[in-house]
Amino acid sequence: MKKALIIHAWGSGPDEHWYREEEQLLKEMGFEVAVPEMPGGTWPKKEEWLKIIKSFRPDKNTILIGHSLGVPAILRYLEIALENVAKVFLIAGFAKDLGFEKTRNFVEGPFNWNVIKKNTKEIYVINETKDPYVPLELGKKIAKNTGGEFIEVEGNIHFDKMDLNLINSRLK
Repeated sequence: MKKALIIHAWGSGPDEHWYREEEQLLKEMGFEVAVPEMPGGTWPKKEEWLKIIKSFRPDKNTILIGHSLGVPAILRYLEIALENVAKVFLIAGFAKDLGFEKTRNFVEGPFNWNVIKKNTKEIYVINETKDPYVPLELGKKIAKNTGGEFIEVEGNIHFDKMDLNLINSRLK
């Protein structure tokens, strides 16, 4: 069974942005999809988010999609994953402290890029040119560190809305 897990941004939820639309499109493509409400509100804790991701039991038939804070959460999961996942989509993501104390626990300490690369077959890093929260260079750095494909999109809305074909065209 093909599975997909969408991890939302900090201060967001499953019913915001493009998450439900993507959920529906993935279901039409034959995926079992989850878009969980991530815990912690304005003070999220990495360990709580990792527990939710682990409970989904990602495997070789799973795609992981993370938006904003969902990106370092997925990267941290991949550091401890017991099974490889098929594909990872990292949208408006970062792997360093952006100066927000409330989310710092997700990016404290170095990432183990070799383990992350080993635990997924394909990685796509999608960032906007003028994102007001996440500089484009941070996405480029994640792509370089993971060997993933970097996709640069014109825009400045932190992917509040997005062309879902950026994901879905890469699932066939």
